[in-house]
Amino acid sequence: MGRCKYELLSAIEPALDEIRQFEGIKEPKPGIFYLKGQGFLHFHEKDGNIWADIRDGKVWGVPVDVPAKVTKKFLKEFVQIVRARFES
Repeated sequence: MGRCKYELLSAIEPALDEIRQFEGIKEPKPGIFYLKGQGFLHFHEKDGNIWADIRDGKVWGVPVDVPAKVTKKFLKEFVQIVRARFES
């Protein structure tokens, strides 16, 4: 399963901009985030479906599907999920 091309993440750019502000988050490549030197958040794409892998403590948590039609509600909820895992 391959990583998602950054160009496919344009609809969630507002959420990514918020995540970039989290203290200690590094983004060595667009759309690939690290925390304390360890992978924290990245995206995959397969057959037109996109999902986020987000670390939850020491393990990768349940993936978060990115809907085909991204809404403001989704963006808000996505940032909340990422922040909760960031703080765990």
